[in-house]
Amino acid sequence: MIQILYLSSAAHPMSTEELLAILRQSLTNNAANGVTGMLLYGNETFLQALEGEEQVVDNLYEKIRKDVRHANIRFLHRRTIGRRQYSDWSMGFKRVSDTELKNIKGLRDFSEKDFNSEYLAQNEAVVETLMDHYRTPYWDLLVRDLDEKDQIIRDLKKTIAHTKGCAEVAILVLESVAGAGITGGLSAGHVHLCELALDTLRQI
Repeated sequence: MIQILYLSSAAHPMSTEELLAILRQSLTNNAANGVTGMLLYGNETFLQALEGEEQVVDNLYEKIRKDVRHANIRFLHRRTIGRRQYSDWSMGFKRVSDTELKNIKGLRDFSEKDFNSEYLAQNEAVVETLMDHYRTPYWDLLVRDLDEKDQIIRDLKKTIAHTKGCAEVAILVLESVAGAGITGGLSAGHVHLCELALDTLRQI
């Protein structure tokens, strides 16, 4: 099993609908292929970790390299892993913002403008801090002193991670619908997005 970590620049600022499309594709394909990972997006920059069987992850990375939504791809690492670091996430997702970043311990002077390929490629410790922060369920402090082998605790952590992922999808959908409502641009596509959000929330 391997883990790949890479950076890329968005070919253009990603709309809510485009981010949703990426998430839908990732969640469906990754679950089917046993891939887990985390995708962070902010300041027109992607930071993504992918892990799973070697051939599957290598093939997925090659597809991403050819994806026109990505530019200036920077390979950070490819390493063999004994166990998954993102086992709770078929594809965790978070939009990076100054509001979010100010709450990350150890990144006091780091802001959204620093979330770019040039800076992150030269600051491995910052990348590791970001990935560690968003990988860990927010409520993990409640269970960190308990036995990690306890099945109940593992199930609780997975549920927390899944709930966070569902909430991120729902937020994207609501922002899209609200924006379309203001401009008078509601369409059948937005109805479909609402149905997607409802299906996602019903999984919690």
